Amino acid sequence: MRPRALLAATLVAALQLCFCSSAAFAEGANRDAQALSPPTTTTAATKRTFGDKAGPARVVLALSGGGCKAAAQIGVLRSLEQHHIPIDGIVGTSMGSTIGALYCAGMSVDDLEKVFIENEVQKSLLARVVLSYCLRPIKPLKHLIFGKPYAGLSDGAGYLKFLRKNLPPTFADLKIPFASVATNLTDGQTCVLAEGDLPLSVLASNAVPTLIRPVMIKNKLYVDGGLRANLPANIAQSLTSGLVVSVLVDTAIKPEKNAKFKSRNNLVMRVADIVLATSDRRLADSSDILIYPNVDFVPGFTKDPEILKKGIAAGQSAADMMLPKIEQALIAQGKVRSDLKTSQAVVLPLEDIDHGH
Repeated sequence: MRPRALLAATLVAALQLCFCSSAAFAEGANRDAQALSPPTTTTAATKRTFGDKAGPARVVLALSGGGCKAAAQIGVLRSLEQHHIPIDGIVGTSMGSTIGALYCAGMSVDDLEKVFIENEVQKSLLARVVLSYCLRPIKPLKHLIFGKPYAGLSDGAGYLKFLRKNLPPTFADLKIPFASVATNLTDGQTCVLAEGDLPLSVLASNAVPTLIRPVMIKNKLYVDGGLRANLPANIAQSLTSGLVVSVLVDTAIKPEKNAKFKSRNNLVMRVADIVLATSDRRLADSSDILIYPNVDFVPGFTKDPEILKKGIAAGQSAADMMLPKIEQALIAQGKVRSDLKTSQAVVLPLEDIDHGH
C-alpha cells in the first residue's frame, strides 16, 4: 500500500475509534478547546539557530510533505539558485524535511534530483516493508521471544541508513540553518527539531503511521509531522522576521465521478486529500509567498523517472512565475530594514557632545 493510503487508513481508523469508543461518554468537567490542539514546541536553541543576522533581507523556505510529489521542491530550489535568490534557512515536514536537510547539508540540486530519479529515496523508504508484510503470520511468535515493538510495518532502518550516508550527524554541522517538523505521540504536540541527531530527526518527520514505526528520541515517540503541520509556514514565521516562501504540493480538490468511490482505496485517498487540503489551506495563509505547483499527476509514491522529472520541472516553472513577487518582497524588506537601522541610530544627548572645549 502507498504511504499516503496508509496515512489515510490510519486517519479513518482513528475516526472510527473516536465514534465508537465508550470513553467519549465519560463524565468530566467542561474542557477548553485548546485540548484538541496542543501547542507547537520550539526550543530556544532553534530560535537562536534561525535568529536574524545583521545584513540584507532573508529568505526562509517552508517545505511541505507530500511523498514523491515533493520532488517538485527540487525544481523550486533550482529556480531560486539560477536567479540568485539566497536561502537563509529551511523548515521541512516529512519529505520536505528530507529534501531540506539534504540541501542544507550541501547536496547540489542535481544530486538531489539524482537520488529521486534513481529511486534511492524510494527504495530506502520501503526497505523491509514488503518482507515485514509477508512475515505477519509468524510475528506473534517473534514477539514472544523479542517483545512487541511499536506499531508499523518497518522500523525505518533502511531510510535511516540512507540519511546517515548523506547527512552529517548533527544539525550543528549543516551549512544552512534547518529544522525538521515532527508530531510527538507522547504529548500530542508538534515539535520543531533543530538540535541533536539530524538523521534520526528527519526519519521521525517521515515516519508515516502504520508504515514506519514511531521514532524514539529522548524517551518520546515521534511520527510524521504532516499530521498537524504538513505545511510548516506558521512555524517558519515564528522563527524569522525574514521572507517566508512556502512550497506546497497537495493535490487540488476537484470534482470526481461518484463511481470512483466504489473502490476502497479511492475513497480513503479522497478522504486524506480533503483533510490535508483543509489543514494546509489555513497554514498557507501564514506564507509571505506561496509556490503551489500543479503536481496532481504525480502519485504519492512512484519510481517512474519520467513522472518525477515532470514533477521537478513543474516546481521550477511555478517558482519562475513567482520570482518577480519574491524579488519585490525582498526589495521592500531590505528598505524596511534599512529604515529601521537608521531610526535606531544612537543620538547623543546635547550635554554629551564635545564642542571642542
